[in-house]
Amino acid sequence: MKYGKLKLPLNLKGIIPVLSAPKNVLLPYTLPATYMPKFKQFFRPLVIFYVLVVYVVACFSWWTWFHINNLQTIFDITVEKEKVVYKANNLNPEEVVNAATYKNAHRDLIAKRAMILAEGFVFLLIIGLATYQLHTGIQSEIMLNRQQRNFLLSITHELKSPVAGIRLGLETLLKRGNLDRDVQKKLLNNSLKDADRLQALVENILMAAKIENQSISLSPDEFDFSQLVAETVQKTKDTFAIGRQITADITPDIYINGDRMAVASIVINLIENALKYSPADTPVLVSLKTDNKQAFFRVIDYGPGVTDKEKGKIFKKFYRIGNEDTRRTKGTGLGLYLVKQLTEIHNGSIRVTDNLPTGCIFTVTLPCEVIPEELLIETLVNPDAEPTA
Repeated sequence: MKYGKLKLPLNLKGIIPVLSAPKNVLLPYTLPATYMPKFKQFFRPLVIFYVLVVYVVACFSWWTWFHINNLQTIFDITVEKEKVVYKANNLNPEEVVNAATYKNAHRDLIAKRAMILAEGFVFLLIIGLATYQLHTGIQSEIMLNRQQRNFLLSITHELKSPVAGIRLGLETLLKRGNLDRDVQKKLLNNSLKDADRLQALVENILMAAKIENQSISLSPDEFDFSQLVAETVQKTKDTFAIGRQITADITPDIYINGDRMAVASIVINLIENALKYSPADTPVLVSLKTDNKQAFFRVIDYGPGVTDKEKGKIFKKFYRIGNEDTRRTKGTGLGLYLVKQLTEIHNGSIRVTDNLPTGCIFTVTLPCEVIPEELLIETLVNPDAEPTA
């Protein structure tokens, strides 16, 4: 059995490389060393850079001190000369401070000293700002490389697992053609679930790429948000969360204007995120409420929660709490990033709060329209009538 190449020709500013698998080999990815940057790669340039900065600052400080000291020496020599002249003319040398020559020399000393100090301050300010910018850029590069490595590790696993499951089911069906029909049906269902999982992963990556390139194209239309949430919860129960308890509290007939597929991605990613980061024996609560102006979609879990420091980071692209080498939960770090981006595209907002005593509450707020009661009655009488706001 031959397997063709699997490629993801995306353009996330060089973050996602093109992955490919040769024929007869099922995604045996091993990450090259170039994809595993370590801090030591940046240590030597950092040391050299900061040594140069210290050297430049020290040289400039010495230059400033030298010139100020030289000006003071010139001024002292000028004063001593004037005192000699005063003594030669039988005048009191101490009265030289009242002479015009002394005042002009002192004024010139103060002006030149102020000029040198001002130039030094501006120079050190520029050096400081440049150092801060370079330091921030280097730290961002280190973080970006770390996130890239984590993303490559996670996506390698996420791609291999469903494809391996599909292959296992199909090979079993080919090698054992005399299996019971129920067993065959079960294998096919498992393969379909793995295919759905793979499709969802690829769709997330493609949507993230489109958002990054500002090329996402949405088709806004009015649809039943309540029905979408109910269908998504049920589908999740039947596929990704078999055996998990998902409790739904959905106010019916909440309509919003937006892209149905994009909003579905918001709902799916939040529910799957709650399932991944909460214990299997705890429930996940999904609610949808409205105040007739806005729809409030909430997903509540009883997992470990998110610290206040991490709450501002979890919506960044590729960001995941912990290290990919020791993390047990699945994911690519794109789910919450997509949720935030798609929510803002729909003129909504998202926030995360603590669910005491443990867990998180993700709340998505979207503009909504509720079907008026008289229109609902008309719809019940005439089922073919389309609901409009």
